Amino acid sequence: MTAQNSRSTARRDSMNAGLRLVLSVLTWVVSIPVLNVLLTGLARRQVLTLTGTGVALVACALLLWAGLIYWWRVPATPSIARRVTYFIAYITVMALLGLIGVWAAFWATVAIHGL
Repeated sequence: MTAQNSRSTARRDSMNAGLRLVLSVLTWVVSIPVLNVLLTGLARRQVLTLTGTGVALVACALLLWAGLIYWWRVPATPSIARRVTYFIAYITVMALLGLIGVWAAFWATVAIHGL
């Protein structure tokens, strides 16, 4: 009975780990248009000046956040090959989702603030 409980606990933890990874990534993707709309609104009201440095800092913060999601949420494995596979899959998915986030940011900004 104890072995069965530990297996069900491990299965439940792995599902929770996957769910936490998905939720973290979705939060990251949603933050891209939210930040863009917020910063564009502040720039249009002349509260904040968007310069190349400011945009680069936001981009670096998003990249750092993506790195922390990988570090905290992608499960560790003893196999180097599997870890490299996880990393390549993570980078590919995050790049695609980042493009979707930028596309959504553009259209959300156009819808709210106009061209």
